[in-house]
Amino acid sequence: MSPTETTPVPLRIAHQAGLTPEATAVRAPEGEMTYRRLDRRARAVAEELRAAGAGPEDTVLLGVRRGAHWAVGLLGIWYAGAAPLLVDLDAPDERLRTLLRAAGTRHAVAQDTYAAAMLQRRTGSELFWASTTTAAPTSAARPADIAPGSLAYVLFTSGSTGQPKPVAVGHAGLAAQVATLAGRYGLTAEDAVLQFAAPAFDVSLEEALPTWCTGGTAVFVKDNVLSPAELEPFLAEERISVVNLPTPYWSQWAKDLERAPRPLPSALRRVVIGSDAGRTADLTRWAAAGHPPVISCYGLTESTITATSYEPGPAELAGFAGDELIPLGEPLAGVRAYVLDEELREAPPGAAGELYLAGSCLARGYHGRPGPTSERFVADPFAGAPGERMYRTGDRVTRAPGGPLVFLGRADDQVKIRGHRVELKEVEAAVSAHPDVVDVVARAVPADGGPQLAAWAAVTPGSPLTPDALRRHLLAKVPGYLVPAVVTLMDRLPRTPGGKLDPRALPAPAPR
Repeated sequence: MSPTETTPVPLRIAHQAGLTPEATAVRAPEGEMTYRRLDRRARAVAEELRAAGAGPEDTVLLGVRRGAHWAVGLLGIWYAGAAPLLVDLDAPDERLRTLLRAAGTRHAVAQDTYAAAMLQRRTGSELFWASTTTAAPTSAARPADIAPGSLAYVLFTSGSTGQPKPVAVGHAGLAAQVATLAGRYGLTAEDAVLQFAAPAFDVSLEEALPTWCTGGTAVFVKDNVLSPAELEPFLAEERISVVNLPTPYWSQWAKDLERAPRPLPSALRRVVIGSDAGRTADLTRWAAAGHPPVISCYGLTESTITATSYEPGPAELAGFAGDELIPLGEPLAGVRAYVLDEELREAPPGAAGELYLAGSCLARGYHGRPGPTSERFVADPFAGAPGERMYRTGDRVTRAPGGPLVFLGRADDQVKIRGHRVELKEVEAAVSAHPDVVDVVARAVPADGGPQLAAWAAVTPGSPLTPDALRRHLLAKVPGYLVPAVVTLMDRLPRTPGGKLDPRALPAPAPR
């Protein structure tokens, strides 16, 4: 069963055509939940929210953590016709208050009275709320009819500029993406899909919704900060068939498996990675060891999660020259990708340009912010119909004739060091090639005499690597202007719940 472009995704759970109501929809630390029970509990949440006045275009704080209550709350908000506000519940209180004000949120879903009181105290708001522990609705009311273009959810970008922006995604775009991804990943009712992403990250929706819309089971891991080796027994015990992981996490897994070769759980048939640029060397090692196929995905919150994907065949794996960035691949069905120059002209094959995305994947814009929306969502001069838009990603890419899109870096990731134009991704590639480095980020930092390169690298536990040793290793491999002047070694890099780097949490560069 797949949603159509005009059918809001969550309503497919209420009308379980072709699904067995007693099949398991959720497995979580607090227990299992069938499709029938999930539907009834979601209807109860919807009834309480409607009674409190929540409806179309209203945002509702999804104030529950990962697990069965998250599933109930998510669908309950949609059944009420409203839109979940996805936030990090571990964020400071002041940030929560800022986000709720920006989204105009007056309703919440909480697990119980105590949790609701805590939310109201932390947010400083009198929120109308519904409980995910209500066993069943008091009436047989059906889920709300939702217009395809209405608001599906709101998710704030990380706000690296200090001004987080609330991205508003519509139901039609979400439904189209879910149908496409269910087919792309080959999901069926037999699949058990790992629910790994944090609830504040939209990949959590990509894990759950295609699974439910094909009758599979979403399996929640209690702790998503486990190391890959620690996660493997859970995958085996739960017979997980599909995982969707942050690329740095998967890269750490690939390197760990190379150091300590072992078979992976037998039920695992598909690995999806995303959120950051991966390395072809990790792909090559992974495939050579006979591990399950990997699909590398690229997308942004503004493109309703995933916009392009790449799955190399044997010939492509054999053709990788050294260690490169994994290509972005090809656009998903319904997505258009343009490589444009500064004059919005299509860049010639092989030339660099900025990536623009268009089509059904686009979000509606930034919730309640017409100014920023008009700056990033611009008119599409290549569209077949008037009024269509494209989104300026800020990512530099290229495409060879007949080849996949290839990521070159952020438009603002090109810096000048001692007269040389340097791509920060090139620096990161050089550092990550060291066998003891599992994660790295490079930045240009101010210094006397002009900007200099700094790198922060996470290394394998117990590694004897020192900053000076890493720099000597690099000096033997790459030109001196690509070698960071300062290197800070860490156990792990600070990342957001969605797996993206949190640059504000990086320590000051270690002095030499």
